[in-house]
Order: sequence, then C-alpha cells, then structure tokens
Amino acid sequence: MAARDDEPRVGDDDPAAGAGAGGRRRRRLALAVGVALAVAVVAVAALRQPPPPPDGLVILYGDSLSVEAAGDFVRELGRTTEAEVVTRPVPGLSPCDALDTMRADLALEPAVVVIQYVGNNVSPCMLDDEGRPLTGQALTDRIGADVRTAAELFATAGTRVVLVGGPHAPGLPAGDATLDIAEAYLRIVNEWAGELGRIRYADAAATVTGPDHGYADRLPCRDGEGPDEGCTDGEVVVRSPDRIHFCPTEHDGLQCPVPSPGARRFGHEMARVTRLALDPVY
Repeated sequence: MAARDDEPRVGDDDPAAGAGAGGRRRRRLALAVGVALAVAVVAVAALRQPPPPPDGLVILYGDSLSVEAAGDFVRELGRTTEAEVVTRPVPGLSPCDALDTMRADLALEPAVVVIQYVGNNVSPCMLDDEGRPLTGQALTDRIGADVRTAAELFATAGTRVVLVGGPHAPGLPAGDATLDIAEAYLRIVNEWAGELGRIRYADAAATVTGPDHGYADRLPCRDGEGPDEGCTDGEVVVRSPDRIHFCPTEHDGLQCPVPSPGARRFGHEMARVTRLALDPVY
C-alpha cells in the first residue's frame, strides 16, 4: 500500500532517525580514523626499529698491526653485526705473501675482505733482483700493485673490499713509505668509485696519528678511556716504544700485557667501515 503524503517517512525530518543515521556515520568515521591511526603508529614504530644487523663472512688479512688490533676488530663486529669473522694476519708479511691464500679463500665467498699492510719488506717476494729489500718508491709500487691484484680479485667476484691505511711507522726500515702506500690504496679506491662502494678505504691510521697523519705516541683520551685504559692527564699512549706497533709498553711478542688504546682505536675503525661494507645500502 502506498504511503500517504501525511504519513511520516523514515528519515524525513525525523530527529530520532536523523540522529541514528548520523550516529552511524560518526561511528564509521571514528572507526576509520582509529584504524588509520593504528596503521600509522605501527608504520612509525617499524621505521624506528634498527635495521637487522648485516651478516656474512668477513676475512681480515694483514701484518702485525692487524694481529694487535684483531681482538678489538672481532669484538666490535660481534657487537654491531652477526657476521662470521676469520682473521688471517701474520706478523712481518706483505700482501705478496698472502695472494695464494686470498685466491683459495675466494671459494668461501666472503661478503667483505679487509686488507691491511703497512709496508714490511723482509719477505723473499719483497726483494729486488739483487736480493735487497725494496725501499722507497719501489716498495710503494710493489705493495700497491699486489694490493690492487688482491682487491680486484675479490671485487670482480662480488666481494666488497676494505683497504686499510697504516699509520706512519718511523721504526720500520722502510717507514718513510707508509704514507705513500696509503696513498696508493686511495688511488685503488678512487679507480672503483663508480662501483657503489665495492672497494672502500678505512682511514684507521687517523685514529692513532696526529695532524696530517704525523707520528704521535700520545693522543687525547676518548670517551670510555679512563685510568684503567691508561688515560693520564687527559692523554693515552697509542704507539709502542718501537715506533711501529700499538702496545704502550715494552714487551715480548705481540700479546700486549696492558690495555692498548691504539690497537682498540685501530680495530674499531676497521670494524666501523666493515660494518658499512656489509650493508648493501651503503
């Protein structure tokens, strides 16, 4: 039956009906806003979560400086990543001594390799045609060429490479070449600048040297370096009496009997750059 014009219709000027429809609309709107806010909160919380720590295999190659710093390097990477770390430094050796090991390690498919050599020249592969140790430019050229071979070996296989510049070491027979060797490493890094961080440089030397990378046996204490770490009158000893290594006291072997701020700083900087190299974003 058709409704008469004088009969009230639902929604026609009916305050109760209008309130009901409007209430339902307000409830739906409130629910939609609530859901949107909840999604936004979850999204913001997700953005605030730290990224998952990078993992993969890291291999460290180097000489006695890496032997000294290896413990701090491994501990710092363990704190900041979930990477597996293998250390292969050997005191007194040069990159030419490690090339066969590096070629064999390609089968391990490392995510990152760290290469640190300061300028030793006592190995048979570091002698000239007359059997004399290489020095000066000849030493720099040989180490630069061998490190380039190693870096390209890994980089072309998809492994990221960190080259570590050594600090000025006047106690080395060829200590004057140390800074030139670091410059050779930088040239290798620059040659690969277009490869999105495939080969990068860790200026660990800057953590244990003075202005312009000059030799310094003492530096200002850092946060976390107190009396137990050897901080005295605002400074810590970062280099050994032999003017090569890090241990702040005379000792036999490479196991430092006291805290070694120099080794810790050097190892932590190597680890910081390695952490970046592990992350595909950087």
